[in-house]
Amino acid sequence: MIKSKKLLIAVDGSPDSLKAVSYVALNCAAVNPRISLMYVISTAPEAFWDFEKGGFFKRKMRAKYTEWKKNKEQAAEAFLDEARKLMLQADFREEDIKIIHRERLAGIAHDIISESSEGYDALVLGRKGSGKMQDLFPGSVSYKIAQGVENIPVWLIGGDMRLRKMLLAVDGSDNCRRAVDYVGTFAAAAGAEVTLFSVVRDFKLQLLDVSTPRGEEIENKLLEEVEQDILSMFDSYRKRLEHAGVKGTQISIKHKLRSQTRAGDILDEASKGNYGALIIGRRGLSTIQELPLGQVATKVLHRAKGTAVWIVP
Repeated sequence: MIKSKKLLIAVDGSPDSLKAVSYVALNCAAVNPRISLMYVISTAPEAFWDFEKGGFFKRKMRAKYTEWKKNKEQAAEAFLDEARKLMLQADFREEDIKIIHRERLAGIAHDIISESSEGYDALVLGRKGSGKMQDLFPGSVSYKIAQGVENIPVWLIGGDMRLRKMLLAVDGSDNCRRAVDYVGTFAAAAGAEVTLFSVVRDFKLQLLDVSTPRGEEIENKLLEEVEQDILSMFDSYRKRLEHAGVKGTQISIKHKLRSQTRAGDILDEASKGNYGALIIGRRGLSTIQELPLGQVATKVLHRAKGTAVWIVP
Protein backbone atom coordinates (compact mmCIF):
# COMPACT_ATOMS: atom_id res chain seq x y z
CA MET A 1 0.00 0.00 0.00
CA ILE A 2 1.51 3.29 -1.13
CA LYS A 3 1.52 5.96 1.55
CA SER A 4 -0.74 8.87 0.64
CA LYS A 5 1.09 11.95 -0.62
CA LYS A 6 0.30 15.55 0.21
CA LEU A 7 0.74 17.90 -2.75
CA LEU A 8 0.50 21.70 -2.85
CA ILE A 9 -0.41 23.13 -6.26
CA ALA A 10 0.16 26.88 -6.49
CA VAL A 11 -2.03 28.51 -9.14
CA ASP A 12 -2.51 32.05 -10.43
CA GLY A 13 -5.06 31.76 -13.21
CA SER A 14 -2.47 31.36 -15.98
CA PRO A 15 -2.56 28.60 -18.62
CA ASP A 16 0.63 27.07 -17.20
CA SER A 17 -0.82 26.86 -13.70
CA LEU A 18 -3.78 24.98 -15.18
CA LYS A 19 -1.24 22.66 -16.83
CA ALA A 20 0.21 22.06 -13.36
CA VAL A 21 -3.23 20.99 -12.14
CA SER A 22 -3.71 18.81 -15.22
CA TYR A 23 -0.29 17.21 -14.74
CA VAL A 24 -1.16 16.11 -11.22
CA ALA A 25 -4.62 14.96 -12.32
CA LEU A 26 -3.13 12.85 -15.14
CA ASN A 27 -0.28 11.30 -13.20
CA CYS A 28 -0.74 11.22 -9.44
CA ALA A 29 -4.05 9.52 -8.64
CA ALA A 30 -2.22 6.24 -7.94
CA VAL A 31 -0.33 7.72 -4.96
CA ASN A 32 -3.62 8.62 -3.22
CA PRO A 33 -2.72 12.29 -2.88
CA ARG A 34 -4.32 14.94 -0.74
CA ILE A 35 -4.32 18.08 -2.85
CA SER A 36 -4.19 21.70 -1.75
CA LEU A 37 -4.96 24.22 -4.50
CA MET A 38 -3.50 27.55 -3.43
CA TYR A 39 -4.33 30.89 -5.04
CA VAL A 40 -2.73 34.00 -3.53
CA ILE A 41 -4.28 37.27 -4.68
CA SER A 42 -2.27 40.43 -4.46
CA THR A 43 -4.42 42.92 -2.51
CA ALA A 44 -3.48 45.57 -5.08
CA PRO A 45 -1.73 45.69 -8.44
CA GLU A 46 2.01 45.54 -7.93
CA ALA A 47 2.49 49.24 -8.77
CA PHE A 48 0.22 50.21 -5.87
CA TRP A 49 2.67 48.76 -3.38
CA ASP A 50 5.03 51.62 -4.19
CA PHE A 51 2.71 54.09 -2.51
CA GLU A 52 2.55 54.65 1.22
CA LYS A 53 -0.64 53.60 2.98
CA GLY A 54 -3.04 56.49 3.35
CA GLY A 55 -1.44 58.54 0.59
CA PHE A 56 -2.22 58.68 -3.11
CA PHE A 57 -3.63 55.17 -3.12
CA LYS A 58 -6.42 55.81 -0.57
CA ARG A 59 -7.38 59.26 -1.80
CA LYS A 60 -7.44 58.75 -5.56
CA MET A 61 -7.69 55.07 -6.29
CA ARG A 62 -10.16 53.61 -3.76
CA ALA A 63 -13.05 53.14 -6.22
CA LYS A 64 -10.87 51.68 -8.96
CA TYR A 65 -9.13 49.44 -6.44
CA THR A 66 -12.42 48.10 -5.09
CA GLU A 67 -13.55 47.18 -8.59
CA TRP A 68 -10.17 45.67 -9.45
CA LYS A 69 -10.13 43.56 -6.29
CA LYS A 70 -13.67 42.26 -6.90
CA ASN A 71 -12.77 41.22 -10.45
CA LYS A 72 -9.59 39.47 -9.24
CA GLU A 73 -11.50 37.57 -6.56
CA GLN A 74 -14.17 36.44 -9.02
CA ALA A 75 -11.52 35.31 -11.51
CA ALA A 76 -9.68 33.40 -8.78
CA GLU A 77 -12.85 31.66 -7.60
CA ALA A 78 -13.76 30.67 -11.17
CA PHE A 79 -10.28 29.30 -11.82
CA LEU A 80 -10.20 27.33 -8.56
CA ASP A 81 -13.59 25.83 -9.38
CA GLU A 82 -12.31 24.80 -12.82
CA ALA A 83 -9.20 23.26 -11.24
CA ARG A 84 -11.28 21.39 -8.64
CA LYS A 85 -13.58 19.98 -11.34
CA LEU A 86 -10.56 18.84 -13.34
CA MET A 87 -9.31 16.89 -10.29
CA LEU A 88 -12.74 15.36 -9.70
CA GLN A 89 -12.95 14.25 -13.34
CA ALA A 90 -9.66 12.41 -12.77
CA ASP A 91 -11.33 10.46 -9.91
CA PHE A 92 -9.78 12.42 -7.06
CA ARG A 93 -12.07 12.45 -4.04
CA GLU A 94 -13.82 15.67 -3.04
CA GLU A 95 -12.64 15.27 0.57
CA ASP A 96 -9.02 15.07 -0.61
CA ILE A 97 -9.12 18.46 -2.34
CA LYS A 98 -8.52 21.55 -0.23
CA ILE A 99 -8.89 25.10 -1.52
CA ILE A 100 -6.58 27.79 -0.12
CA HIS A 101 -7.70 31.18 -1.37
CA ARG A 102 -6.15 34.13 0.40
CA GLU A 103 -4.89 37.65 -0.02
CA ARG A 104 -1.20 38.36 -0.22
CA LEU A 105 0.49 38.83 3.15
CA ALA A 106 4.27 39.09 2.89
CA GLY A 107 4.38 38.55 -0.88
CA ILE A 108 3.02 35.93 -3.27
CA ALA A 109 6.21 33.83 -3.45
CA HIS A 110 6.84 34.22 0.28
CA ASP A 111 3.27 33.15 1.16
CA ILE A 112 3.49 30.06 -1.05
CA ILE A 113 6.90 29.12 0.37
CA SER A 114 5.50 29.52 3.88
CA GLU A 115 2.56 27.22 3.14
CA SER A 116 4.89 24.65 1.54
CA SER A 117 6.52 24.04 4.92
CA GLU A 118 3.30 22.49 6.28
CA GLY A 119 4.19 18.86 5.66
CA TYR A 120 3.84 18.62 1.88
CA ASP A 121 5.59 16.01 -0.28
CA ALA A 122 5.87 18.38 -3.26
CA LEU A 123 5.08 21.91 -4.36
CA VAL A 124 3.74 21.98 -7.92
CA LEU A 125 3.50 25.12 -10.05
CA GLY A 126 3.54 26.22 -13.66
CA ARG A 127 6.79 27.30 -15.20
CA LYS A 128 5.17 30.47 -16.50
CA GLY A 129 2.95 32.80 -14.53
CA SER A 130 0.30 35.36 -15.31
CA GLY A 131 2.65 38.35 -15.55
CA LYS A 132 3.72 40.02 -18.79
CA MET A 133 7.17 38.41 -18.66
CA GLN A 134 5.95 34.82 -18.59
CA ASP A 135 9.03 32.72 -18.11
CA LEU A 136 11.43 31.54 -15.44
CA PHE A 137 13.67 34.56 -14.93
CA PRO A 138 15.27 36.09 -11.80
CA GLY A 139 12.57 38.01 -9.99
CA SER A 140 9.63 35.96 -11.27
CA VAL A 141 7.42 34.20 -8.72
CA SER A 142 8.33 30.75 -10.10
CA TYR A 143 12.04 31.51 -9.91
CA LYS A 144 11.78 32.87 -6.36
CA ILE A 145 9.93 29.75 -5.27
CA ALA A 146 12.41 27.40 -6.96
CA GLN A 147 15.24 29.20 -5.19
CA GLY A 148 13.46 29.55 -1.86
CA VAL A 149 11.95 26.11 -1.20
CA GLU A 150 14.82 23.99 0.11
CA ASN A 151 13.19 21.23 2.16
CA ILE A 152 10.66 19.65 -0.21
CA PRO A 153 10.68 18.83 -3.92
CA VAL A 154 9.48 21.50 -6.34
CA TRP A 155 7.85 20.49 -9.63
CA LEU A 156 7.85 23.13 -12.37
CA ILE A 157 5.44 22.15 -15.12
CA GLY A 158 5.98 23.41 -18.65
CA GLY A 159 3.87 20.94 -20.55
CA ASP A 160 0.85 18.65 -20.35
CA MET A 161 2.18 15.13 -20.46
CA ARG A 162 1.77 11.62 -19.14
CA LEU A 163 4.30 10.27 -16.69
CA ARG A 164 5.15 7.20 -18.77
CA LYS A 165 8.90 7.85 -18.74
CA MET A 166 11.06 9.60 -16.14
CA LEU A 167 14.60 10.85 -16.63
CA LEU A 168 16.62 10.94 -13.41
CA ALA A 169 19.91 12.82 -13.66
CA VAL A 170 22.28 11.29 -11.11
CA ASP A 171 25.72 11.52 -9.61
CA GLY A 172 27.10 9.98 -6.42
CA SER A 173 25.86 12.66 -4.03
CA ASP A 174 23.58 12.14 -1.03
CA ASN A 175 21.15 14.49 -2.75
CA CYS A 176 20.83 12.10 -5.69
CA ARG A 177 20.33 9.08 -3.46
CA ARG A 178 17.38 10.85 -1.89
CA ALA A 179 16.08 11.75 -5.34
CA VAL A 180 16.22 8.08 -6.40
CA ASP A 181 14.18 7.02 -3.37
CA TYR A 182 11.67 9.83 -3.94
CA VAL A 183 11.20 9.02 -7.62
CA GLY A 184 10.83 5.32 -6.93
CA THR A 185 7.50 5.79 -5.15
CA PHE A 186 5.92 7.77 -8.00
CA ALA A 187 7.41 5.60 -10.75
CA ALA A 188 6.16 2.40 -9.12
CA ALA A 189 2.65 3.83 -8.65
CA ALA A 190 2.46 5.16 -12.22
CA GLY A 191 4.11 2.11 -13.79
CA ALA A 192 6.60 4.50 -15.38
CA GLU A 193 9.93 3.67 -16.95
CA VAL A 194 12.95 5.25 -15.27
CA THR A 195 16.17 6.15 -17.06
CA LEU A 196 19.18 6.80 -14.83
CA PHE A 197 21.36 9.30 -16.65
CA SER A 198 24.84 10.31 -15.53
CA VAL A 199 26.92 13.02 -17.17
CA VAL A 200 30.58 13.51 -16.26
CA ARG A 201 32.21 16.72 -17.32
CA ASP A 202 35.41 16.64 -19.35
CA PHE A 203 38.50 16.75 -17.20
CA LYS A 204 41.93 18.00 -18.19
CA LEU A 205 45.08 16.53 -16.75
CA GLN A 206 47.23 19.62 -16.95
CA LEU A 207 50.45 17.85 -15.97
CA LEU A 208 49.94 14.91 -18.28
CA ASP A 209 51.08 14.91 -21.91
CA VAL A 210 48.37 12.74 -23.45
CA SER A 211 50.11 12.87 -26.80
CA THR A 212 52.67 10.36 -25.54
CA PRO A 213 51.89 6.62 -25.35
CA ARG A 214 52.31 6.63 -21.56
CA GLY A 215 50.10 9.72 -21.12
CA GLU A 216 47.38 8.24 -23.31
CA GLU A 217 47.55 4.97 -21.36
CA ILE A 218 47.09 6.77 -18.03
CA GLU A 219 44.21 8.81 -19.37
CA ASN A 220 42.42 5.76 -20.74
CA LYS A 221 42.89 3.98 -17.43
CA LEU A 222 41.34 6.87 -15.54
CA LEU A 223 38.38 6.90 -17.91
CA GLU A 224 37.88 3.16 -17.37
CA GLU A 225 37.88 3.68 -13.60
CA VAL A 226 35.36 6.50 -13.88
CA GLU A 227 33.11 4.32 -16.03
CA GLN A 228 33.33 1.45 -13.55
CA ASP A 229 32.37 3.82 -10.73
CA ILE A 230 29.37 4.98 -12.73
CA LEU A 231 28.23 1.41 -13.39
CA SER A 232 28.60 0.59 -9.69
CA MET A 233 26.53 3.68 -8.83
CA PHE A 234 23.86 2.64 -11.34
CA ASP A 235 23.70 -0.82 -9.78
CA SER A 236 23.13 0.70 -6.35
CA TYR A 237 20.41 3.04 -7.64
CA ARG A 238 18.74 0.25 -9.59
CA LYS A 239 18.40 -1.77 -6.37
CA ARG A 240 16.88 1.21 -4.57
CA LEU A 241 14.32 1.68 -7.34
CA GLU A 242 13.43 -2.01 -7.31
CA HIS A 243 13.06 -1.86 -3.52
CA ALA A 244 10.54 0.97 -4.05
CA GLY A 245 8.54 -1.25 -6.38
CA VAL A 246 9.85 -0.33 -9.84
CA LYS A 247 10.23 -3.37 -12.07
CA GLY A 248 13.77 -4.12 -13.19
CA THR A 249 12.62 -4.28 -16.81
CA GLN A 250 11.47 -0.66 -16.54
CA ILE A 251 14.86 0.67 -15.45
CA SER A 252 17.49 1.68 -18.00
CA ILE A 253 20.85 3.40 -17.71
CA LYS A 254 22.71 5.92 -19.83
CA HIS A 255 25.88 7.88 -19.27
CA LYS A 256 28.10 10.34 -21.05
CA LEU A 257 31.78 10.98 -20.34
CA ARG A 258 33.73 14.12 -21.15
CA SER A 259 30.70 16.35 -21.32
CA GLN A 260 31.30 19.94 -22.35
CA THR A 261 28.00 21.04 -20.79
CA ARG A 262 26.27 18.79 -18.29
CA ALA A 263 23.05 20.81 -18.24
CA GLY A 264 23.00 20.87 -22.03
CA ASP A 265 23.43 17.10 -22.30
CA ILE A 266 20.72 16.47 -19.70
CA LEU A 267 18.30 18.75 -21.54
CA ASP A 268 19.20 17.16 -24.88
CA GLU A 269 18.37 13.71 -23.54
CA ALA A 270 15.14 15.00 -21.99
CA SER A 271 14.11 16.50 -25.33
CA LYS A 272 14.92 13.41 -27.38
CA GLY A 273 13.42 10.90 -24.98
CA ASN A 274 9.91 12.36 -24.60
CA TYR A 275 10.04 12.07 -20.82
CA GLY A 276 7.14 13.02 -18.58
CA ALA A 277 9.49 14.30 -15.90
CA LEU A 278 13.11 15.36 -15.66
CA ILE A 279 14.31 14.92 -12.10
CA ILE A 280 17.45 16.58 -10.79
CA GLY A 281 18.93 16.97 -7.33
CA ARG A 282 18.96 20.43 -5.82
CA ARG A 283 22.70 20.19 -5.45
CA GLY A 284 25.19 17.68 -6.78
CA LEU A 285 28.73 16.72 -5.83
CA SER A 286 30.18 20.12 -6.80
CA THR A 287 28.19 22.00 -4.18
CA ILE A 288 28.63 25.72 -3.74
CA GLN A 289 26.91 26.24 -0.41
CA GLU A 290 26.22 29.92 -0.98
CA LEU A 291 23.93 29.16 -3.94
CA PRO A 292 20.34 28.07 -3.18
CA LEU A 293 20.46 25.82 -6.24
CA GLY A 294 23.41 23.97 -7.74
CA GLN A 295 24.83 25.29 -10.99
CA VAL A 296 23.54 22.42 -13.14
CA ALA A 297 20.04 22.57 -11.61
CA THR A 298 19.91 26.33 -12.17
CA LYS A 299 20.87 26.00 -15.83
CA VAL A 300 18.37 23.19 -16.38
CA LEU A 301 15.57 25.29 -14.86
CA HIS A 302 16.30 28.29 -17.06
CA ARG A 303 16.55 26.33 -20.29
CA ALA A 304 13.95 23.56 -19.91
CA LYS A 305 10.97 24.08 -22.20
CA GLY A 306 7.79 22.08 -22.62
CA THR A 307 8.59 19.55 -19.91
CA ALA A 308 8.22 19.01 -16.16
CA VAL A 309 11.31 19.52 -14.00
CA TRP A 310 11.36 18.10 -10.49
CA ILE A 311 13.97 19.54 -8.12
CA VAL A 312 14.60 17.20 -5.19
CA PRO A 313 16.45 18.40 -2.05
